[in-house]
Amino acid sequence: MKPTVSVIIPVLNASETIGELLDALQNQTYGSNNSEILIVDNGSEDDTVKTAQKYPVTVIRETTVKSPYAARNAGLKQARGEIIAMTDANKIPEKIWLEKGIKTLKDENADLAGGNIQFRLPNKPRAAEVYDAITFNDNRRFVFEEKGAATGNLFFKKNIVDKVGFFPGEARSGMDIWWTQNAVRNGHKLVYAEKAVVWCKPRNLKQVLKKSFRVGTSHPFNQKQAGKSLPSILMMILRTFFPPKVRLLKEKISNVHPPASLFLVWAVAWLSKIWMGFGRVTGLLKLNRAPSITKAGSSI
Repeated sequence: MKPTVSVIIPVLNASETIGELLDALQNQTYGSNNSEILIVDNGSEDDTVKTAQKYPVTVIRETTVKSPYAARNAGLKQARGEIIAMTDANKIPEKIWLEKGIKTLKDENADLAGGNIQFRLPNKPRAAEVYDAITFNDNRRFVFEEKGAATGNLFFKKNIVDKVGFFPGEARSGMDIWWTQNAVRNGHKLVYAEKAVVWCKPRNLKQVLKKSFRVGTSHPFNQKQAGKSLPSILMMILRTFFPPKVRLLKEKISNVHPPASLFLVWAVAWLSKIWMGFGRVTGLLKLNRAPSITKAGSSI
């Protein structure tokens, strides 16, 4: 018998994308009898909820804390599935997404699986769009190099929450990597589900910089939890402001079609690093007040 799965999606003013997302979820090959879809609204002011209610989904509201992690926690508390599948409102899963993600967990006897996040680039992508596509949501790199995964495409057995707890609900970015890393540190097996694919629309320059800043604020906390010393964290922050290496960027964009200007992507990359550095400084200043993960059953 197939394991039951709960798909949890935090949403905030996502009326432009949620319809296409829910259409894709209705067409999953896994079967609706074994799955439920939980849309967790984080305080939308547009037609997001109205659109979601046209579909056979459960709409949950989490408006006390404005954070996608607080929304995910609210979904976890109501989820009935043995398996949790997470994605975002700006991503479109392929028809076999659930089937392949859950199959990977079973075949590799794993507790967590980071799925494959691909980007839909326009015919003439801007430098910021290319940089976003080669930088953020790279679950392959997260899984193999950082032993973590992004919630933009994540599968895990629900019972591991009993050991590792919920997400830090007050955070805005970066806690999915730390949470999955924490699960691995607690002995749970994380693998990469290459055939479980979701497609993502790339961000513009303003959105990339905001993302860089938000992610940066979580890094000092992540480093402290990993046992890094204060001097080590300070060196990490300092290195953020150094210009990016051209060779590494050139290797990454060589696989992007259509091709992009290396110089423009490099300029965006450096600007993004600077914004991330500011975020890391902000995170360092708030380090003593940073949230921590608690066991399931507690509210964060």
